[in-house]
Amino acid sequence: MNLWFQAQPDSNQRSRFMKILCIMKLTIILLFGFLLQANANNHAQTVTLVKKNIPLIKVLDVFQKQTGYHFLYTHEAIGKAGNIDANFTNESLVNALGECLNEKNLSFSIMEKTVVIKPAFTSATKIILPEIIAITISGIVTDAEDKPIEGVSVLVKGTSKGTTTNSVGRYTLTGVDENATLVFSAIGYTAQEVQVKNRKQIHVKLVQFATLQDEVVVASTGYQAISKERATGSYDLVLKDQLEKPTTNIGSRLIGQVAGMSSKFDVNGNPTFEIRGQTSLYANASPLIVVDGFAVQGDLSTINPNDVESVTILKDAAAASIWGARSANGVIVVVTKKAKKNTPLKIDVSVFTKVGEKMDLDYVNPLASAAETVDFEKLIFNKSWSPFINTGSFNADVTKQNSAAGIAMYENSFGYMTESEMNNVLNHLKTLDNRSQISKHLLANPTSKQVNLNLYGGSERMSNNLSLLFEKNQSNFKESDNSRYMINYRTQSKVFNWLDFNFSGFFQMNDAENSGVSLGDIQGLAPYDMLLNNDGSYADVSRYYWPILNRMVPMSKFPYSNWTYNPIQEIKNRDFKNKQILSRLQAGLTFKLLKGLSFDSKIQWEKSISENRNYYNDSTFYVRSLVNHASSWNMTTNAITPNLPKGGILTMNKVDVEAYNFRNQLNFNRQFGNHHEVNFVAGSEVNNIITQVTNNPTTYGYNNNTLTVGTFPNGPGGSFALIKDWKGNNQNFAYINTFSYRTDRYFSLYGNLAYTFKKKYTLSGSARTDASNLISDDPSYSYAPFWSVGGTWNVMREKFMQPISWVDDLRLRATYGYNGNVDKSTAFMPLIAMASSPNIYTNDFTASISSYGNPTLRWEKTGTWNIGVDFSLMNSKLFGKVDFYNKSGKDLIATLSIPSVFGTTSQKLNNAAMTNKGIELSLGTRASILNNDIVWSGNLNFSYNKNKITKLFVANYAAYNLYGGGTAAYVVGKDANTLWSFEYAGIRQSDKQPIVKGAGTDTYDFTAWTPGDGRDYMLDMGTKVAPYTLGFTSMLKLYDFDFSFIVTGKFGHVFNRQSFNYPVLSGGRVLPNMQLSEVVNGDPNKVVPMPLNDNEPRFYFWDRFYPYLSYLVESASHVRMQEMNLTYRVPTKLLQKAKLMGDIRLFAQANNMFTILANKYGEDPEFPKGGMKPQAQYTFGARIIF
Repeated sequence: MNLWFQAQPDSNQRSRFMKILCIMKLTIILLFGFLLQANANNHAQTVTLVKKNIPLIKVLDVFQKQTGYHFLYTHEAIGKAGNIDANFTNESLVNALGECLNEKNLSFSIMEKTVVIKPAFTSATKIILPEIIAITISGIVTDAEDKPIEGVSVLVKGTSKGTTTNSVGRYTLTGVDENATLVFSAIGYTAQEVQVKNRKQIHVKLVQFATLQDEVVVASTGYQAISKERATGSYDLVLKDQLEKPTTNIGSRLIGQVAGMSSKFDVNGNPTFEIRGQTSLYANASPLIVVDGFAVQGDLSTINPNDVESVTILKDAAAASIWGARSANGVIVVVTKKAKKNTPLKIDVSVFTKVGEKMDLDYVNPLASAAETVDFEKLIFNKSWSPFINTGSFNADVTKQNSAAGIAMYENSFGYMTESEMNNVLNHLKTLDNRSQISKHLLANPTSKQVNLNLYGGSERMSNNLSLLFEKNQSNFKESDNSRYMINYRTQSKVFNWLDFNFSGFFQMNDAENSGVSLGDIQGLAPYDMLLNNDGSYADVSRYYWPILNRMVPMSKFPYSNWTYNPIQEIKNRDFKNKQILSRLQAGLTFKLLKGLSFDSKIQWEKSISENRNYYNDSTFYVRSLVNHASSWNMTTNAITPNLPKGGILTMNKVDVEAYNFRNQLNFNRQFGNHHEVNFVAGSEVNNIITQVTNNPTTYGYNNNTLTVGTFPNGPGGSFALIKDWKGNNQNFAYINTFSYRTDRYFSLYGNLAYTFKKKYTLSGSARTDASNLISDDPSYSYAPFWSVGGTWNVMREKFMQPISWVDDLRLRATYGYNGNVDKSTAFMPLIAMASSPNIYTNDFTASISSYGNPTLRWEKTGTWNIGVDFSLMNSKLFGKVDFYNKSGKDLIATLSIPSVFGTTSQKLNNAAMTNKGIELSLGTRASILNNDIVWSGNLNFSYNKNKITKLFVANYAAYNLYGGGTAAYVVGKDANTLWSFEYAGIRQSDKQPIVKGAGTDTYDFTAWTPGDGRDYMLDMGTKVAPYTLGFTSMLKLYDFDFSFIVTGKFGHVFNRQSFNYPVLSGGRVLPNMQLSEVVNGDPNKVVPMPLNDNEPRFYFWDRFYPYLSYLVESASHVRMQEMNLTYRVPTKLLQKAKLMGDIRLFAQANNMFTILANKYGEDPEFPKGGMKPQAQYTFGARIIF
């Protein structure tokens, strides 16, 4: 067991321990209260509903959801009642029912928690009192998914006999005529009539009758919930069915679901998103993440995916401008689950295991075969294309990496190995293949195992939700895995009729073990570098040219005589750990002041700690090589003097982020008369983020068992005590801590107002101003407002639309406004970077100017106009929306050319502009067959975005700036992600040099620098980011089985495929990749051949050309089968036979099944060759709710 904590904690540790103890106490108290909650009855329930011309049956549905009461009535009576105008805000249930029912000649009574509704002349007692006639009937009522439905009215047709179903959907009726007909009805479901026919058990499945356009679709901005009817902005709401599928990261559930939101994901499936194109040149490009109303510091991986109730994507200014300076990239709003009032305790358990295939070694490390590699190494050695090793300057050449084949050839050329011995070595190497050993000893099948437990329930005045998650993930490499623990608690309480309290607490801990190899370690192995010898012992993998060293200075003289390297030995003798702890607390009070008027006061606190601890024991090559290299060599006496202590090496660092957000907000929602409705929020918030980084000095000679450290035998080095390594270079060893501290503060004022007239026309406006310590202290810059205006027209409420029966819904939207962003790498005053330690020669602290300052530093602004149409046709058989947008960014921070008299030739200033123009289309359809026993639905998302830099001043572009990409390749008039390439012009016959086309008729060969402005001769090959994106989701419900799949597509962009890795004189070993045959067999005037000169003088320049040639550019278009899902819901009847209750689902999922590529090289443009590509993954699990 590794003990690396000190026995006596310091004050900071004690403080942290006390904080953790307080949190544990609070959690225990809350959990105890959760388990002991009481279901108190309260007839003083209040309801809120403001809506014109709404069916009475929907009014009752809203009342039932808000109060938790059961409603008992006949569907025929309520259906004939027609529509009413509801105008209730915190109205008592009794008064609201009286007003709704009196005018419809209906009466009601409340018994326990059941509301009985009947014609005014009928006695309520008769409805529920039984009459014993013949037989007793019982059964269970379920929905289309076999979930029991509570509160279903079961009446004997033509009589007053009736009852309601209980919490598990069960009912019992006594004294029923054997020839009677039963009527089953519930709010939101189509009533069914069933003939008894002398049956004593009757099970019924009710079908929901609400169509999609009838549902109340509510989007959350994080500050308020906005119904579909009055939403002027561009929102997308991800459906709950999609969010509930198994995943380790809720972000993966969003891929392909939202038009205009493109995604990239890593080999583990963790995605990053970009909404409507790149908005900034230098600033953060990721959308803002909001959880339960507050922006959070972590990404989507910090959220328990099983806790998510809904996800809303805010895309335009009207939707996102309320978030001000952090919203230009769009906003992802996550709302977590909360328990409903008056619901019994329920337990939701889900478990799954995901298993993936091992990585494809021929893709991540696409090398030529061992035989081809050896022959290639012989070729470049004989033609002197490899680095020349001088036996007299071994101190420089010995550390150049050399392969086993290269060492054999050098040994032969120096006379230490005969020709026959060399050929025997080379021929043996040709027969080897290490792929099976790499796969067996270094690689692992990536797996994920997750268990989630959710307990939720509520009483009349309080609801609670507690979730616990454990997850174990194995990476693609052995000795690398992580465990994740999550606890999330959320409660809502009605303290008084005028005061609500809510609280949530979140805790996450990640324990990661990262001792395994990296992809770079594998790519450094030649195909003949075996990991184990035939007897199972560790093989010596060639790293350096040891024979030269051993002849000059016997290796036995060094502190460690064994300098051999083996990857398996390396990972088994190091211990890399990372621990992350994330805590988040939210609390809020809602004061109900007047009718429609309330005041919220909320606070959020976050704490994130990440600690890295990397330990190497002295059995690792890393320690042995470092200690040996640091030793001094006396060339006269041939003596070696150690400068570092023997033993392990330990490095540690810590990142600590603490943030709080305090918000006060006034809410007003009120309807005036029959035609006017006003919705308004206004508030202020203060946000503070403190980031601290501590890097501990490297500890040498560390013993992980005794917790002891070594000392420097000759001191740490420096100007007054120069220490040289064995090659004669000066060296010193850092022995001090380094620290960094950063504070980001924001103060914001905001407001949002919407006015709706006759439920037809809505006008909205929002404004926000953000002040920050990042921005100039000039108020004209620091308080620059962000704002939006918008309007929506509900065309379906116009009289001229009434005769058009095939149109269910039609709305027009238009918005315009500004969002913001900020680049934190610059400041309005010059920035000085202090050295973390004294200068080794002067022993003084030094500093340098890292930024000359931007005195007019201000927020980046993105103005967006958006025009949209929402529609639903043919009883929701076809529905969707279309959006057109234009995003114009101005005052963008960019590195601009400035006169050198200012002390520099470039500086970051707010003086660039960029546009994104596009269209988004979302289409959906749904078809139901056999009373929802067979249902097919599909959703198609398509988007197009055109990016263009419209303002930027850079005096000159060197070719390497353009082909290198990134921020140095931004060019006015071009896409921000333009791919630049040289145009290959074949071989120049005069000197056999490959050439590229230059400006005009000029050409440049591979051994020279390219002059002038690269824009004059380099080719714009297109954009590296797909302008066209596609997402298609299809779902088929077939009785108790659900099958779905997601297909994504990206089109219209390009990428650089893998080039051949020509040998360069600056390196050591050269391992040819699989493109060798293309080079050997290709046309030299179309594909760069091997050098045609035996003694190429400046071969080391070639790598500045050959990876960036136009013939390597291919279409990046592709279609990806993202995932497939199959779910089986165990039927209620089967559970009853097994004497089980609840809802049981079994599911399977497959990811990354295949990709259709537009290039003929089999290279995935999002995961090019030489990098890790996601392999197929399979998930199996179950979910049980009871």
